[in-house]
Amino acid sequence: MLVAAAPPAMWQTAASMPERRSYFAAAQIGGSVYVSGGMVGASGKYVLRLERFDPARNAWRRLPDQPQPSRAAAGAALGRTLVVAGGQTPRGVTRRVAAFDTRTQRWSSWPPLPAPRYNAAAASLGGKVYVVGGVRGIAPVRSTFVYDGRRWRAGPPLPQALHTEALVRFRGELWSIGGIDTAGDAVRSVWIYSPRTNRWRRGPRLSVPLAMVGATATATGVYAVSETAFERYLPGRGWRLGPRLAVPRHALGLFAVDGRLWAVGGCVVPELADSRVVESLRY
Repeated sequence: MLVAAAPPAMWQTAASMPERRSYFAAAQIGGSVYVSGGMVGASGKYVLRLERFDPARNAWRRLPDQPQPSRAAAGAALGRTLVVAGGQTPRGVTRRVAAFDTRTQRWSSWPPLPAPRYNAAAASLGGKVYVVGGVRGIAPVRSTFVYDGRRWRAGPPLPQALHTEALVRFRGELWSIGGIDTAGDAVRSVWIYSPRTNRWRRGPRLSVPLAMVGATATATGVYAVSETAFERYLPGRGWRLGPRLAVPRHALGLFAVDGRLWAVGGCVVPELADSRVVESLRY
């Protein structure tokens, strides 16, 4: 008896964001996704809003706005707190770090970064927040800043100057994925930071160059998406290309909740218009 082949996996549309935007700071906390700040397309309009997406209910909820506008800031979760570090503001690139406590629903100020940064990437590991790469002036940098709960200090620099890369925690290490180099080109580079050695090492190269990346990790793999490319890494198998987004876009967020990936917002290509689209894929 012939058995029909299973249909190929496809991205499915979920509840749209209340407001179209890209270059936002975002993180997953518990079973929810928090999206803060950002910008609206070619207008350059700053977004103050903080919104929470509940994948279980497929619904968005507005929370207290950021104290100050920012775009291209780095976002990370430390426990139940959303951390928004650096970014561009109407007054220029900032060192400011804002923190939103999801339990008290209040914003507070943390010690500022050692230097202004935008288009950096952030993640937490071992109770610390890491802010990696980004732009100083007009050039990408190698710097790593580490917050230990009291102050920021310099960490081991990336081996390569990058901005618009992604940073995710995977199996007790940090993975820097893709980005734009000093020549202005998207890269296939992956760099892995080990807290045991306090060093970066070269990781498995992406299948294709990625920049302005949304990325996330689960217990079993790492996932990255930008524009028309979606890649997944499984240990022992390397990076493999997967199904494309229905609406290709960059400067988006990617999160893993309840067995599904959620691709949130971003800038649509080739139109370069920001989107409210949220797409979901079972991994």
